[in-house]
Amino acid sequence: MLKYSHPTLAWILDYWPITIFMPAILLLIATLALVTRWWDRRDQEARESVRQPAADAGVVGIWESGRQKPSPRPRSDQPVDGQDARAAS
Repeated sequence: MLKYSHPTLAWILDYWPITIFMPAILLLIATLALVTRWWDRRDQEARESVRQPAADAGVVGIWESGRQKPSPRPRSDQPVDGQDARAAS
């Protein structure tokens, strides 16, 4: 056994896999199990709150395109090659 001032501390450090490592692993497993149960319960509640889809009525809806103005057209005073007169100076 290790020589420390306190015999309990010496025992804990001598058997650290059982006294420190094993409880840490068990706490990790318990935490993951609780998080998984919470997550599954939340998913189940979300699935239950979704409404059933409506039956198909055979109606097709028509929507406007949403465009407010007509498509922009090039102005005739712009140069054809795409360069501006200011860029040449």
